[in-house]
Amino acid sequence: MRIVYQALVLAFALLIAPLTKADTLSFDLSGTGSTYTFFLDSTPLVASSTAGFSFTLAGIPITIDDSFGVTSGITFFNGARGGGLSLLNIPGGALDLTGLQLYSGSEGSPSFAPGGPFPLTDSNKDPFTLTISDVAPTPEPGTLILVATGTIATLGSIRRRKRPEAHT
Repeated sequence: MRIVYQALVLAFALLIAPLTKADTLSFDLSGTGSTYTFFLDSTPLVASSTAGFSFTLAGIPITIDDSFGVTSGITFFNGARGGGLSLLNIPGGALDLTGLQLYSGSEGSPSFAPGGPFPLTDSNKDPFTLTISDVAPTPEPGTLILVATGTIATLGSIRRRKRPEAHT
């Protein structure tokens, strides 16, 4: 019975482990006296895309100058189309920046990796810099469940060993 119990705990741990990984990246964009910060998954969910041109992410919270937050759509452009990105709904209108292509993969299934600084320019040729960096991992519910299951299994095993055996 003990082997069956341990096998079930191990199987549960192996099944839940892949669910505990999410690579979140921090995007820090600065230029013309302002800083824009937002966070994306390394493989984000695309709201719309045009093959060979661009893709758009919807409803992304953006912090402006560490004090003002907006929710905006963000469009990333293919390198053959000028590269760069566009913050669609920020105070003062859209911020359109050209430069390098910032993602790999297709427009329908893009992925990002840490890197930079990437030089970008706006329509007035003002310089901007984008840096993409890893975010320190925060335990997700799946990770917490995995740790709790291991703790409960260990405590149960210790309790069983300390329990006096019944003599007949």
